[in-house]
Amino acid sequence: MPVNLFPRLRIVSALLGAMILVSILPLLFSHIQLVRINRKALEISEEKYLSRSAVTLAADTGLYVKNIQTQLRKTSDALKLAGSIAPDKDPFRFLGQSELMADYVRTEPAFLVLRALDRDGQGSFVQPASIDPAIEAELTRCYNASMRGETVVGEPVRTELFPDGGFVASVPVVVTHSRQGVAATEIIGVVEAFVSLSPVKAWLADEKRRDVVAYIVDRRGNLLLASDPIAVPQKEPLQSVELVGEFIAHPVRMTKSYSRGTGENRRRVLGTVAPVDSPDWGVIVEKDEARAFASVSQMTKASSIGVAIALLFAIIVATLAARALSRPLIEMVGKVRQIAEGNFKQRVELRGTLELVELGETFNAMSDSLEKSVEKLKLAAKENQELFINSIRTLAAAIDAKDPYTRGHSERVARYSVVLARHLNLPAEEIKKVRISALLHDVGKIGIDDRILRKPTALTDEEFEVMKTHPVKGALIINQIPQLRDVIPGIKHHHEKWEGGGYPDGLVREGIPFMARIVTVADTFDAMTTTRPYQKAMALDYVVSRIRSFSGTRFDPVVIAALEKAYAMRDLEVVGEAARVLAVSA
Repeated sequence: MPVNLFPRLRIVSALLGAMILVSILPLLFSHIQLVRINRKALEISEEKYLSRSAVTLAADTGLYVKNIQTQLRKTSDALKLAGSIAPDKDPFRFLGQSELMADYVRTEPAFLVLRALDRDGQGSFVQPASIDPAIEAELTRCYNASMRGETVVGEPVRTELFPDGGFVASVPVVVTHSRQGVAATEIIGVVEAFVSLSPVKAWLADEKRRDVVAYIVDRRGNLLLASDPIAVPQKEPLQSVELVGEFIAHPVRMTKSYSRGTGENRRRVLGTVAPVDSPDWGVIVEKDEARAFASVSQMTKASSIGVAIALLFAIIVATLAARALSRPLIEMVGKVRQIAEGNFKQRVELRGTLELVELGETFNAMSDSLEKSVEKLKLAAKENQELFINSIRTLAAAIDAKDPYTRGHSERVARYSVVLARHLNLPAEEIKKVRISALLHDVGKIGIDDRILRKPTALTDEEFEVMKTHPVKGALIINQIPQLRDVIPGIKHHHEKWEGGGYPDGLVREGIPFMARIVTVADTFDAMTTTRPYQKAMALDYVVSRIRSFSGTRFDPVVIAALEKAYAMRDLEVVGEAARVLAVSA
């Protein structure tokens, strides 16, 4: 018996070992390599995402401050010009008496305090009835610095009246005199403002929905603003945070992993710091590593399970194949043993043609079995690839369906916009831009919470404020595509009103881009001719009459004239729910 078992075990073990070397080990090696490559790619992708967020926030913050300084310089230039035109009048007092400063502040809500002061500290003021002493002290400090010729961006100040905080910016008013042929400069006053940091805080707050914490520190490591103040531990000095310490020592952009907190609250985070060009601040974006690399863990787990199943299947197949292949050899050994025991009636042609052919046929059968196994593995890989592609398509379709009527709505608005553009005699290229702008006018709703988009009842004030951000979000999304930047005005301003009061910029009349005025009317037309959660589709003649009533108030009269012309010529083909309503009423 032992003599019979020993060769069988050797044959099965040899064949099984060969299959492991040929198929299982390469599969395992490929799995390890793919996991390593994919893990590194996902980690790099997450680091790039955080870096882009920090750089964008830093650039926006720096641009915001530069814009404030530019506006102050324009006011300074206006004072110099006024002084040269009417040297007998005090331009600093005239600026306040003429209500120009008050009008300017009303159109620019970022200015909480605006002053134009001469060298004696006298001039024009636009400010609250009472100013916190901390703000007054900062205004005085910046005024004195600008009187020495400096352009100043002060330290952020947060008060009870302005909880979001603000900073003082000041520029000197410098005039040039020519005395005996020699040019000389003289500082005759200062234009300064206390500017709100609310826009910057809003940008930081946008990062909360991406599971990240964004905050701004100065070069001393003091916290200035945070997307979520609760998420930035107050008991932990920010100077002790590794990334903040790196920024204090070397204000350059960097991304790294480090520890936050102490004791049980200690955790690893992935963070990026990006310096602001001016002022000397740094924007830091952090995300817990567990969340940042969650996709890495999921990928590794799913891949490992798949490979484990494949390995188990390969071992089972290899074992069965090895036993099947060894059976003819065992039978041959039995016949040889019978001959050795003296049973000479058994004839085994060890070198005969028949045995060699049978051995070759057995080898070919084994080869066929291996080929079928490989084909099965290829088929399984193909099915997995198709499943992956279909999953990506499903994800894209889910994003497109965030708003239940967005796709059909955008198609209809584009159709109506093209009709209006044709009746406005726009060139073909402009009509094309109008159509694309109308198709993409609601793309910013991708960034709006589903609970707001799908809410069947009226939105609260807070929810409506969130909804009002979708034109700007859409413009930012499309701005990443250079070829589509010409259509951004129609996307960003399709909620502006002809006489003002719209959003996001409150533009008025011809200040509203023409394509946006067209999309606005087409958008309203489709909203009234389709059934919504809060209204039923209206008849076409009523819709045209109702929209006409807002000509010159909400809508551009020129576009309304085009709408009436299209309606009169029966060129305004209504589609969707409105078409069914008209059919029933007819």
